[in-house]
Amino acid sequence: MPEVSVIIPCYNQAQYLNESVQSVLQQTFADWECIIINDGSADQTQSMALSFAGKDSRIRCVSQANKGLAAARNRGLDESAGRYIQFLDADDWIAPGKFELQLTVLKKTSALSLSYCDYERYYDDPIRPMSHRERFSPRLDPNKALLDLASNWENELSIPTHCFLFDARFFTEQRIRFDETLPNHEDWDCWMQILTTDPLILFVPDMLATYRYRPDSMSGNLNVMRRGFIRAVNKQKIAFRENDEMYGVLCEKLRRVKSEYRDFTLPRQVYRDARKRVIRTVSAVMPSGLRRVLRSLAP
Repeated sequence: MPEVSVIIPCYNQAQYLNESVQSVLQQTFADWECIIINDGSADQTQSMALSFAGKDSRIRCVSQANKGLAAARNRGLDESAGRYIQFLDADDWIAPGKFELQLTVLKKTSALSLSYCDYERYYDDPIRPMSHRERFSPRLDPNKALLDLASNWENELSIPTHCFLFDARFFTEQRIRFDETLPNHEDWDCWMQILTTDPLILFVPDMLATYRYRPDSMSGNLNVMRRGFIRAVNKQKIAFRENDEMYGVLCEKLRRVKSEYRDFTLPRQVYRDARKRVIRTVSAVMPSGLRRVLRSLAP
């Protein structure tokens, strides 16, 4: 049984997969397995994953029809055998010492526990310099972690999935899974389930994870993200309907999500409408050929 199971879901992200897998291969702690879940990709994901598996017996590829990120992670959990679980999206990567440093603190306790760390955001965006990076040091309030997660997620608190290293008993004994019905924010929903068990939370103050920001990712679609977050919060409201304090926190969170996402999406919609009006006005006085080209640029 390996000490760490790494779960890498991949859907049409073959161009990033090598960097992600190499960050696992470079770990200073070597007792791990890496499960690449090919979630119905139409690119070179399958052949790349099989190539990695052919070169290192600790890596294997599991393929399934496209079911989404939550289902791919759940499939990885079903396939895993490690004592600890590392989730790693195919376009992100981790530092070489991540397993070693986090296992050092996790192995000091027999309690149900998790560890998390600092991270940096890498902007893979042609508008920004390719080398542009920012470091983030998120902190869960150790005295009221569940309340902190419920009230401050995406405001004062944001922790990428691969910052964590989890005790596998969350998923084996507690049977926690990602909700496959949620279009997004399935990670927040899963962390809410985990923190409900009142685990020991161990912070490692090192920058051990890199989150790749891409402008074409789903997180850039604020309307879709808003709808998903609202569904996730409403689900948690039902789960905590008998807990007056948590229910009140989640009601306030729902209000903030509806308000703040609307505030974020309105300027973008105003911009799109104005852009369309400019294109229509300018194209009216252009030759027909140029007019067709200009109109093709309209969103």
